[in-house]
This record gives sequence, C-alpha cells and structure tokens, in this order.
Amino acid sequence: MMRLLVVLVSGVAVFALIYLVVMLQTKDRRAMESRVKSFFDSTPEEAAAKRTMRGKTRVHTRRLDQIAEELYVAGVALRVEEFITIWTTAGAVIPAIAMFLGAPLSVSIGLVIVGASAPIGFVTIKRNKKLSLLGVQLSDALTIICNALRAGQSFQTAMKSVADEMEEPISREFMRVYRETQYGMPLETSLTRLVNRTKNQDLDLMCSAVIIQRQIGGNLAVILENISDTINQRIRLRGELKTMTSAGRLSGYIIGGMPLIIIVLLMFVNPSYIDMFFTTHSGRVMLVVSVILEAIGFSIVNKIVNIKM
Repeated sequence: MMRLLVVLVSGVAVFALIYLVVMLQTKDRRAMESRVKSFFDSTPEEAAAKRTMRGKTRVHTRRLDQIAEELYVAGVALRVEEFITIWTTAGAVIPAIAMFLGAPLSVSIGLVIVGASAPIGFVTIKRNKKLSLLGVQLSDALTIICNALRAGQSFQTAMKSVADEMEEPISREFMRVYRETQYGMPLETSLTRLVNRTKNQDLDLMCSAVIIQRQIGGNLAVILENISDTINQRIRLRGELKTMTSAGRLSGYIIGGMPLIIIVLLMFVNPSYIDMFFTTHSGRVMLVVSVILEAIGFSIVNKIVNIKM
C-alpha cells in the first residue's frame, strides 16, 4: 500500500512538473491569444469573467517576473522555467523516487529539506554578494558620473561610462538602465525599477536626487557630489558596525544553524535514531516546538546584530 501511494505521488509530481514547464514556455502565446479574444467578448458577463481571469494571470506573471529579477540580480544564467524545474525536481521528484526505491522516511524528508532549500539558498547567497559589492562600487560610480556631467555629458551617457569602465554587478545594472532609456522607457521608470531590484538605500538616494533634479532643475553634478560624500560616510560607518557585530553575528548563525545541520545529518547517517520525531505524536510535537523556538531565537539574534541606518 505504501509503495502504491509513493508511485501515485511520484506520478503526480512528474505530471505537475511537465505541466508547469509547458505552461511557462507557452505563457507569452497564451497571453497574446487572451488579448486578441478580449476584443470579441459577446456579453458583459463574459467580459467580466475574462477580466477576472486576466487579473489572476497578471498575478502569476508578476510572481514569475519577480523570480526572473531575483535570478538576474544574482547573476544566475537560468530562465524562470529552468529554475523552477530544477527546484521542483530537487525538492519533490528526487525524494519521491528515493522513497519508492526503499529509502527510510527520514532520508526522504531530509532530501526534501535539502532539495527545496539548496536552490533558493544558492540564489539568495549570490544575490546578497552581488548587492553587497554593488553598494561598495556605488561611491566610485558616483565619482565617474560627476566627472562626466562636468564634462558636459548627459546623465544617461554618464551611466554608460560607468558600465564601460567598472566591473559587475554595477556595470550590468547601469547598462540595463541605459539600454532601457535608449529603447524609449522614461528615465524615472528605469531608475525606479533599478531601486526595486537592488533594494539599496544609497542607490535609492541617488535615484531620488536625479528624479527630483529633472523635475525642479539644479546642478546635478554638485548634488551627486554631496550625495557621494554622504554615501562614503555611511559605508564607513556601516563597515565599523559590521566589524563590531561580527562576533555576535557569527555566534547567532552557528547557534541557529547547528540544530538544523545536526538533524539533517542524522537523517542520512542514522535514520532510525531520528524516525521517532516523524512517526510518534510526542516526537512531532517536540519537532514543531523546536522549529518555533528556533525561528524565534534566530529572529531575535538577527534583530540585535542588524542595526538600521
């Protein structure tokens, strides 16, 4: 009976994976067909129903676009459908196959935890590294922009100079803004998209200054030079705070991650020792309580060591 259930779960997981890939690959064509058919709505009720469906489609599209932006910022050369395929395969299909082949329940759960968290963790770590490096590069980028503006160049051309002279990730981000404006997108919209992608407060300050200057006028080179001094002071202060809180941050990561690492290792090394947490009522209760306490402790330590500026 258990094997039959595993076969059914595996079949459903594989079918869902194939269906998801097909839907992602044909979403553009289906969106175009939906827009064309909207011109031939026969009744107001049908038109309202189709508008509701288009609203749901836009929600899913925004989610996919958000994943695509995360992959872009992290520098991961994968399309959304490729990443979701890898994530689904690692988090659902492989554990189901392992259980079908006779692996213990704890091993299959360990494979689910590792397979579901590894792709997301990889993208998150790469994204944080890229954004941290972008924050360090921003001061030099502002210096180049100020020099280009004093030489009589436009702000877009100055951003292209940054893209040509500096390394990634700031060169890629600024080149994207330059290309978007060259293709007809307003500079304000492109800068807003840049801030939304990077979530960098210093970059937000620079973009806000540029947008305000375009509305009310002023010497942009002088404005950006003053902002550059402010950003340099904030970078220096942020570095000092990071040095002062490094010990507490490391201790928090070690203490917070040790129980999870130990339980995942035991799932593979000694499954019988950890099975009671999943097969007995008291074990499941202890596991839930442990997860809740772990999340609370990690959030408290994270609040202490992360100082807002």
